[in-house]
Order: sequence, then C-alpha cells, then structure tokens
Amino acid sequence: MKLSKTIKSCKQKFSKLSHNISKTHIQIFTLSFAVCLVSFFALSRKSESNIPPDNGDMTETISSMTKPRISGDNPLSDATNSSNNDMQNILAPQNINSLVSGMMEATNEYMVEVKNGDSLASILSRIGVCYSDILEVSKTINPICKLSDLRPNNDKVIVKVKPVASNDDKNSTKMELEYLEIVKSPIFRVVSQKTTSGFETKAEQSNITTQLVRSEGSIAKGASLIEIALNENVPYNVIDKFYDIFSFDVDFERDIYPGDKFQIMYEQKFSDSGEYIGNGDVIYASLYLNSRHQEFKLYRYETASGEVGYYDENGRGASKTLKKTPINSARISSKFGKRKHPILGYSRAHKGVDFAAPTGTPIPAAGSGKVVARGWVNGYGNYIKIRHNGTYSTAYGHMSRYQPNVVVGTHVKQGQIIGYVGSTGWSTGPHLHYEIIKDGVQVNPLTVKLPSIKSLTDTELAKFTSNKDKVNVQFAVLAPNFTTVAMNLDALTETISNIDTEE
Repeated sequence: MKLSKTIKSCKQKFSKLSHNISKTHIQIFTLSFAVCLVSFFALSRKSESNIPPDNGDMTETISSMTKPRISGDNPLSDATNSSNNDMQNILAPQNINSLVSGMMEATNEYMVEVKNGDSLASILSRIGVCYSDILEVSKTINPICKLSDLRPNNDKVIVKVKPVASNDDKNSTKMELEYLEIVKSPIFRVVSQKTTSGFETKAEQSNITTQLVRSEGSIAKGASLIEIALNENVPYNVIDKFYDIFSFDVDFERDIYPGDKFQIMYEQKFSDSGEYIGNGDVIYASLYLNSRHQEFKLYRYETASGEVGYYDENGRGASKTLKKTPINSARISSKFGKRKHPILGYSRAHKGVDFAAPTGTPIPAAGSGKVVARGWVNGYGNYIKIRHNGTYSTAYGHMSRYQPNVVVGTHVKQGQIIGYVGSTGWSTGPHLHYEIIKDGVQVNPLTVKLPSIKSLTDTELAKFTSNKDKVNVQFAVLAPNFTTVAMNLDALTETISNIDTEE
C-alpha cells in the first residue's frame, strides 16, 4: 500500500516537472528518472530487510548507500533515512537542470582516418561541427598546412567537440569545436586549440632519433642474397641500396655462390614517442665472394662540400663511370661475343649483353651523360645512345617505349629512367640489349675495367680514415657476442697489467 502511494506521488511530481523541461531534454530526463526509480525500489527493499540490531558496521554501510551521488551548481542535501525525501531531492528541478547541463557540457573525442574524397570540411560536417567553427579553423590552418594536401589512407584527424544547442532548431544540437589535430606523420602534426579570442594554430614537429642496426648472413645453397637478407629481417629498401652500391663491381645474378657472406649496418629512425618512422642510410656494408677470394668493404662518407658517396677501405670511390648491369638482378639471356643469331639463323658477333626482363621494366641510365641518339634503328628497335665522356658511351635497344622527357640533347644522371624494356626490332622476347662503347668500339660490359668517378683529396682522405675507424668500432659494438668479447678483453688486460706489476 505504501509503495503504491509512493509511485502515485512520483507520477504527479513527474507530470508537473515535465512542463518545465524543454522537448530536447525529455529523453534524457526519462532515462534519469527510470534509473532513480529503480534505485529507490532497491534501497527500499534493503531498508525493510531484517538487519541484526547490534551490527553497527552494517547499518552504517546501508546508510551510506542511500546518500545521493549527484552534484552540481546546487548540490543535494545529505540524505536522511527516509527514502521519500531522497526521491524528492533527486527530482528537484534545479538538480535535473544540473544533470542535463553536465551532459551537454561533456567533451567528445573522435579520430578519423582520411579516405578518398575527404576534406577537412566534410569530416567536421559529418561530426556535426557548426559551420562558423569550420570556416574559422580552416582559415588558421591553411597557411601552415594546405587543406587540399590531406592524403587519403595516411593522414588522421583528431577532433574534440562539445554539444551546444542550435539557434535554428530547438530540437537539435550542434557541436562546438574545441580542439583539432591533423596528423601528417609520426613526427609532424598541425594542432589548433580554441581560445576566447579564436583558434590558435601551430605546427608541431618531433625530433628524430637514430639507432644503428647490424645484420649479417651467409648464402645458403639454392638461395639468393636477397632471400637470406630478408630472413635476417633486413628491410627491402636497405637490400636495394646494398645492391646499388656494389653494382659497379658485383653482378648479383652471376657472382653470388653458396658460402658467400654479407654484413651491413644501417640506420632506423624513431620519433620522440618511440614510434618507428623508417630506415635511414646504409652506413657500412661488406661482401665476401668465395669465387674471387675477395672481400669488398664500403663506407658511407660525406665530404666537406656535402657530397655523399661510398668508398672502399683505401678511400677509392665505389661509383664508377658506368654500371656493368643497368637492371639489378636481371637474367642474362645472351652474352657478349660470337653467337648464332636467333632470327637470322647464322653466327655473328653479339656486341652487347642481353638482360631478360618483363615488358615495362624501367631502364636506368648506366651513367651520367648526354643523349645523342633516340629513335628506331634496324635490329635494335627503339634505341637510345648516351655519351658519358670523351671515352665511353652506352646504348640501349629493343625498348617498348621511351621516357617522355628523355630526348636528344637531354642530360641524364646515373640511375635516371630513360625507357622501358620491350621486344621491338629483331627480338624473340622482352629484354634489354645493353652496350658499352669505349673509344668507338663495343666492349664486354661484364669484364671491362671502369674508372671511379670520385676521388678524395689528401685532407678529405684523412677525415675519411678517421670516420672509417669510428664506423668499425660502432659495427663491432653491435656484434651479438660483443659483451662476452669485451669482458674477456678486460680480463686479459687486467692479467697483463698484473704481470707487468709483478715484474
């Protein structure tokens, strides 16, 4: 009976109170009322249960459970032992307004990955940010980071908003933008914070820390160097650089045999927060070839003028005038010398080397120089010739097409793409016909001795030697057994020192 009267009383209070609440808050209030009503029933049952009269701790616990946990501008008074008084306090209009106000002032955070077709305006509009904030924040960001440069599947947008009532529609809410962050990379972001005077926007860039990594391996039977390196967790772009710096002296398709060994030390880069950014330069690399009983060691060195190159132990530049194999790891389908022509059917001199590769494979210039011929030549098909200096020229045949900006008179750099592999002219399949011409005569690209491009002055050589010694120490420290070796070395040094003292 008592419970029935209480429910009836609550309904009457709710009916009066509903007239004072705007339509936009009816759903919020209804949910709050339902929670309070359920809590009231639960507490009423607990207060009517049999409680041992002498258990003071239990009585105190139950009393504390009936105290309201809602606070606002008008805090509720301490609850009494009467459940009806508790309900009246919770349903007081000033406390309902405090609840609704608190929910409206809550800040929500979103992180959006930029997709194709997204703009900053469209992202903020989907979240519900009011137009005036979108316009204002865009004006402050654009001078620092062009909004048209948002990159799909790369950039991220972090947004903090607060709901505010809309002036146009009393039944809807808009979002007020409080904070915006455009994450361009792990080390660069644009941050905009709303203040009383508008949005303050700035670019933030983290420092980059560099860590050296050592890797090494031995070529197993039936495996390639690239397979072994990948198994040792060497990144593909580092392997590609390794191929590139040795390509003047080593043919990786034909010079590598089981038992050959490689070593490499390269940089890894991290942001201030420790997030991996990517790989840096190859600092040191070595390659031992059993077939030649020869070890190649190359060190990265930057000259006083800022020119970066790779040099052997004696300071001789690794870069030669020309590359013996323009396309790395391409299979030789026909060598230099006399052979039976596959189309003509009789033997004749083959004055170049054929590298088999899929149609469309990019062809880089074997060396820097000037394009002196480009066009169709019988037998060669689409053909380009580059003069590198007064001694050397190179020729490229059977191209499927040319690089558009490479024409007669163009100066190209070593490694610059000049065309693409094809099967034009007298050809039975896609490949590059490559020639090295020395003093007007074709020579074997695989055996010709080529001069180094770079040489160090005496002053630079002394600096290089000092840098080389430093790199050797860094590489040794990164060895897996370095700690054991160092401890043994310390023990040996101490033993020798003791012997000297005794003597």
